[in-house]
Amino acid sequence: MDVDAGTPLGTLVLLTAKEKLTPIGEEEAFDFNGTQAQLVENGGELGMLVLSFSGYFLQVPSTACRLLAADELQGYDLVLGPTSSAEGLAKQMPDLLLEKGYVTTHMMLPARTRAGILATVKQLNDYFVRLPTEFELGYLGRGSSRDRVAMLESLESAAASSLLAQEQSVAEHLRLTRLGLLETFGFRLSSRTTLLLRLSGGAASEEPEPAEPPSAAEAEAFLALMGRKRLCLLRFLGPGGGTLRLIPRKDEAEVTMDVCINMQVVFLTQQYDYQFDSEGECLVLQSFFLEEPLQLVFQKAEGRFSSALTTPVTKTPKGQQVLVKGMASRDPCEADLHEKLWAAVRHGGCDGFLEIPKTRFDIDQYVDYEDQQRAMSSFKSYCRHQGHIEGIEIFDASFFNIMEQEVRGMDPEQRIFMETGWMALADAGYKREQVRIDSAHLGVFVGISGSDWRDVCRAPSANGVPETFIANRFSYVINLKGPSFIVNTACSASLVALHNAKTHLLMPQDPLDGCLVAGISLNVSPGTWIGNCAGAMLSFRGRCFSFNATADGYGRGEGCAAAVIERGKYNRDDDTTCGSLAASHTNSDGRSASLTAPNGPAQQRLLRAVLGEARLQSTQLDIYEAHGTGTSLGDPIEISAVRKVLTQREHPVMVSCSKPNLGHLEGGAGMSAFCKCVLACMHAEAAGNQHLRVQNPNMDIEGWPAFLLQEAAPLKSDGSYVGVSGFGYGGTNSHALAFGHNVVTSRGDNKKRSEQAMLQQVRLATPEINMVGENYEDWQTSGLPHLSMKPGASFEVEVMQGRTHWHEVVPIKPRGVSAMSIMGSFNNWMPETMMARERPGLFSYELTLGQEEETFQVLVDGLLSQVLHPLEAKCSSRCSHVVGPRDVNNRELAWLVKGKPRTTFRVEVFIPPGEAKCMSVTWFKAGVAKPPAPPAPAPLPAAPVEELSIEE
Repeated sequence: MDVDAGTPLGTLVLLTAKEKLTPIGEEEAFDFNGTQAQLVENGGELGMLVLSFSGYFLQVPSTACRLLAADELQGYDLVLGPTSSAEGLAKQMPDLLLEKGYVTTHMMLPARTRAGILATVKQLNDYFVRLPTEFELGYLGRGSSRDRVAMLESLESAAASSLLAQEQSVAEHLRLTRLGLLETFGFRLSSRTTLLLRLSGGAASEEPEPAEPPSAAEAEAFLALMGRKRLCLLRFLGPGGGTLRLIPRKDEAEVTMDVCINMQVVFLTQQYDYQFDSEGECLVLQSFFLEEPLQLVFQKAEGRFSSALTTPVTKTPKGQQVLVKGMASRDPCEADLHEKLWAAVRHGGCDGFLEIPKTRFDIDQYVDYEDQQRAMSSFKSYCRHQGHIEGIEIFDASFFNIMEQEVRGMDPEQRIFMETGWMALADAGYKREQVRIDSAHLGVFVGISGSDWRDVCRAPSANGVPETFIANRFSYVINLKGPSFIVNTACSASLVALHNAKTHLLMPQDPLDGCLVAGISLNVSPGTWIGNCAGAMLSFRGRCFSFNATADGYGRGEGCAAAVIERGKYNRDDDTTCGSLAASHTNSDGRSASLTAPNGPAQQRLLRAVLGEARLQSTQLDIYEAHGTGTSLGDPIEISAVRKVLTQREHPVMVSCSKPNLGHLEGGAGMSAFCKCVLACMHAEAAGNQHLRVQNPNMDIEGWPAFLLQEAAPLKSDGSYVGVSGFGYGGTNSHALAFGHNVVTSRGDNKKRSEQAMLQQVRLATPEINMVGENYEDWQTSGLPHLSMKPGASFEVEVMQGRTHWHEVVPIKPRGVSAMSIMGSFNNWMPETMMARERPGLFSYELTLGQEEETFQVLVDGLLSQVLHPLEAKCSSRCSHVVGPRDVNNRELAWLVKGKPRTTFRVEVFIPPGEAKCMSVTWFKAGVAKPPAPPAPAPLPAAPVEELSIEE
């Protein structure tokens, strides 16, 4: 059938040109007669643009090609070219996989693109290595002992750019086929492996040595991957070819096919294994499509547990409570989530200071960091570092429905606060569209210490420069009807805003649903730097050295943090609550040594007021988060004031400060520190102080029970109080007190969190893996059986010191037991039949001690694969939980009978017919009257019914 102007794009054609054709971009002509191709552009009488299966673009007349018949497309199920419908082809794949178990596709990759990939791979030859021998079968199939591989992610980014299109193509395959495979096979494909580059058929002289044997953790991760793979994608790019064998795992016919350049094969890994024998060197791109990992659901824990730490009882706040329902952060150390903020200050010991980039201002022009006095005299800054956040010029205007013209003139503080504020609302459970339509009676309170935007903005918008719009615009855009204003008391601004928010929230008139509180500060102009340096306020070293002997001023930082507070009663089991604001207060220094000098008595009065509001004694404050700017005057005055309040203590108070990590965020410092306080309560931990090496000699803490932490430390109790202070340089002071329970770490007594932590510990435990033979399916592991586990399966996990052991629980219908046997150390572990008593399910045995201690196990029906045993090794308890019956080869898991040699004990085993949960094993001296048995023993929650392999 001829091709004409009505032939749709993507149609497969057969070229019939008698003369040689010159491909586009090539100089040499080739014979393409009989070549298969795809129609890319249809010009009618002007000619057709086609792409040959070999990857060449050709301009041919319509008379030089015809439609390709279905029987002429041999060796391929599908063809994917530049004008193919990827969605249409993806819909056919599940049916083909169901029919055959594999799909072959011709990928119409342009010849130049393929040549570029091969040239890149040749340049990256040194990146290709052998896999560990134990992993080769799983990744590369059979007969692949000489193949070298490289992961795309391990290659140099510039050199690997030509391969990214292939990576994206494989990702698109997964996206398009995911739904169809779910409907056809029930696979819930969630991810795939990064593209694996495989070089097959290299010269024997180039055969590399295999990698080092894998560790147990690497073997465990490998087995987990092999257990999740459902599809294998192989894409052959040449230059050589070869033969691909699909080897069935069941009694089916083997599939053998010749491999051609640009051929792709996708097959079901549960149906086929494979072997690729190359002819010449061939580059193969490979990826596994992975099913989402099965979720383990914790059922119960059995056995004896002891706590190494007795947690004191913490007094819960009384009266009206203010809950912290959500938090968000955009702080230095890349802390763009409040969880990252905790990771930075607690775990990472991060220093968020960077050299001020020239996107802010030219430091070569405005900064002289070599000589402090020269910089001050020449009206320059002597600091070139700040606690820095990236991307303040980036803003998602469409999310907030703000016009682009308006955004250009908006203060970056407006932009950063809007994004951070909404993240806090989202963390608290608010939905954007619902709030916009229905509105919310929420207040917006923002603490700032000023804005530099008016100094640098060349085209300010009418509502983009005034600082009041930082709060007002957010209320307008999100449709919040509560009070909305900013607070500027310099360095204490955001804590004062928090106190104002709490006051408004607890007002009975027109009660608010909640409040959004934030603090923000950005440094976009050199003017403020020069002014601060002129007053010698900043550290010449460019950091905050809080409490350290090198303290010589503060280091500026920038950032934003926000929290959502609501009324309610604190409940540690409420997953929607982060913590609570136990108390807050604010006051002023009054007439001090100077307008900007700190005032110790005012700080003492502030802290006492907060403790009084929370009805706490000074001994109950666990962590004091200091203002701690790192000045030689301010730090000693603050520590002295705190010491005079927190005097008589049973346990030391932990003193910490976030400014060495983040810098002094000025107006935003208080909220970032308050979020840190809430996180400290949630973890029951105190973060260390960065850059603390030698204590400031002006601070007198001799005899005061306090720790100036250099590293993190756990708190004494499960619930904790953490307070933070902020002191404005104009004299306005504020303090906020956070309260919360440990709901994150396993040290807490929260049952729900403890179960999660125990499950996490079980999952992370490295198992013992015996890598026997070349086939990973034959390996023996004490860990989770990744290769055989299925949805709904139950597992029993023995948690021992330093290791775990997994056993699958095979559910079998309960039945009556006809015979029981006993074996142990007293009879050299040879099974002996127990006597059946009159009561159904009751069996007994007379055991005579040959020594002071004898151990035993019980066998159901005398089978060594049906063992009953206790949960603990050498268990001497007569009311311990009974585990099994199951196949266990561990004589340590046995009951222990103690007594004088030649003493006779009667061992009784009771399994009521059909009542698996009522199993019991006990013993007593023969001839000694035992208490009368009740009509039926009380059920012991020994083991789930699924653990019994007894049928009725």
